[in-house]
Amino acid sequence: MLGKTITVWLLSLAAVLPMPTRATEAIFSGGSFWVMEALFAERPGVTQITAGWVQGGRSTLRRQAVRLEYDPVQISYGQLLTLYWAAIDVLDGEGQFCDRGREYSPALYVQTPLQQRYAQQSRAKLQLELGKRVRVRILPAGSFTPAAARHQQYYRQHPWLYGGYRRMCGYPAGERFTLSTLAGGPIATSAQ
Repeated sequence: MLGKTITVWLLSLAAVLPMPTRATEAIFSGGSFWVMEALFAERPGVTQITAGWVQGGRSTLRRQAVRLEYDPVQISYGQLLTLYWAAIDVLDGEGQFCDRGREYSPALYVQTPLQQRYAQQSRAKLQLELGKRVRVRILPAGSFTPAAARHQQYYRQHPWLYGGYRRMCGYPAGERFTLSTLAGGPIATSAQ
C-alpha cells in the first residue's frame, strides 16, 4: 500500500515539475562562419554557438561551420533550417557570395536520422519551387574543431568590421530574418 502511494505521489509530482530538456546539436555550413554565427545568434532557444571547421574524414574537405546547441521545445530543427535556407545562395555550391572555394561551400551536417530526413525533404522542396538544382550537400557530421577565440562572436566583438565585410561580400542581413516573415518557408517549422 505504501509503495503504491509513493508511486502515485511521484507520478503526480512529475506531471507538475518541468522536465529538464536536453540540448540538441545542429551543424550548418554556409560560407563564412562569422555570418552563420550572426544568423543564429540571440534566437530564442539557441543556447550556444561555436564557430569552427568540420571535416568528415581524411579525404573530405574542411568547411567553415557553426555548431549550435538548441532547445527543441523553443526552436525546432525545422525552424533552424528555414533560417539557413533563407540566408544562403542555395544554387552556389562553390562558396557563398564573395567567399569562394571549398572551405566556404554550403553543407548541412546531420547527426540523426530525423535531421537527415528534414534536411533532404526541405532541399527537395526548394528544388521543386526553384526548378533548379540546390547545390547544398547533406553530409554526416564529422569532427568539429572550434575556431580560435578571435573568431567567436566576431559580429559582436567587431561590429563595424563585420558589418562592412558582410555588406561588401554580398551576404544578406540574415540576423534580421524572423521566423514569422519566413513562414511557409522551405519546410514545416515544427520538426525537432
